Amino acid sequence: MNVTSVLLMALLALAAGAWLTRPLWSKATAATVRRRRANVVAYETRVAEIDADLAAGTLDAESAQPLRDEAAARLLHDAGETAEAGEAPRRPLAALLAVLVLLVGAGLAYAVAGNWQTRALIDLAQRDPQAAERQMIDGMIARLETRLKAQPDDAQGWAMLGRSYVVTQRYAEAAKAYARANALSVEQPQADWLVAAGAAQGLASPERDLRPSRALFEQALQLDPGHAEALWYAGLAALQAGDAATAYRHWLALRDQELPEDVSAVLEQQLPQLAQKAGQTLPPKKAGPPAAAGLRLTVNVRLADALRAQLKPGMTLLVFAKAEDGPPMPLAVQRIASPTLPLTVTLDDSMAMLPAMKLSSFGRWVVTARLTSGAGAEALSGDLEGRHPASRAEAGTPVDLLIDRQLP
Repeated sequence: MNVTSVLLMALLALAAGAWLTRPLWSKATAATVRRRRANVVAYETRVAEIDADLAAGTLDAESAQPLRDEAAARLLHDAGETAEAGEAPRRPLAALLAVLVLLVGAGLAYAVAGNWQTRALIDLAQRDPQAAERQMIDGMIARLETRLKAQPDDAQGWAMLGRSYVVTQRYAEAAKAYARANALSVEQPQADWLVAAGAAQGLASPERDLRPSRALFEQALQLDPGHAEALWYAGLAALQAGDAATAYRHWLALRDQELPEDVSAVLEQQLPQLAQKAGQTLPPKKAGPPAAAGLRLTVNVRLADALRAQLKPGMTLLVFAKAEDGPPMPLAVQRIASPTLPLTVTLDDSMAMLPAMKLSSFGRWVVTARLTSGAGAEALSGDLEGRHPASRAEAGTPVDLLIDRQLP
């Protein structure tokens, strides 16, 4: 919460306190003033009646004076009652104390409510880390959605919302968010956003059909001919459309870049076939200096004895690291089919999905080992998992990671 919000809240609380403590500091009310005026008019009317009787001879001077005294006494008596009923003595100190109590109480209530929410999130994280992570991401998305309703022309905000939807696998909504970001940046289109919009659109379809997104990928390549993701998706979309020559051209341009191992494996498997279909001769891969692995993290993965009975044949082991304070995208991933535990896995910078998102870009990580029956990276009920926080200081020595719980 920024300073402006705090000041506004304080002013509102002060105004509320001043209104609630009005009887302690305010002057006579309008009703009290009206009553006083009515008493004076009644007194003046009574005196006029006495004078009229005196002038008409129905009342002598000796009898008139006691009647005037009685009217005056009644006026004084009514004035005293009015003061007691409508004009309580002012107590500015009491009013000030009441306002301070109100302010302090409101502040404490806000703090306690915040502490309750934080405590509840911590408790949830201890019971179910993934549920806590989803709750935090959902909260961030909700706040971003609210902000974009007030600022619908924020292209960066729509792109951020699109990334958040992709993380939560809400691909159709991600495609719409990226489309909005691209529409707002027509004069300065962003290759990354065009590719992301096309990929989300394809993932949103039941068949994972990327063919309707080909124009987006080609537009991104016009902006950045070496864009790795654009080359990959453009080649994949062309392959789905039966255009082997275009797929070959894009993937050949992609082959010599630094790529994750699984992407390189797909290219090495597909390019010879695509070259043959396209009537081309596949050139040898360019020899370059070995890519520096950069920071390296060695992980010793073990399975708790209590979970041995839950290990199913054909399970895949995923070992990945995420930034402790950063985006939810994995920085490095290893996938091992039908593993034999215990085993040692190495994570390094060469496994980064994006050049700017690698292990060495952060100082602290959360390393996760998951045994899953699924084919994707999504956690499933019944998967076996373990987590371990690690820091840059531990990169030189093996990290012991125990798979010790089953996901609900």
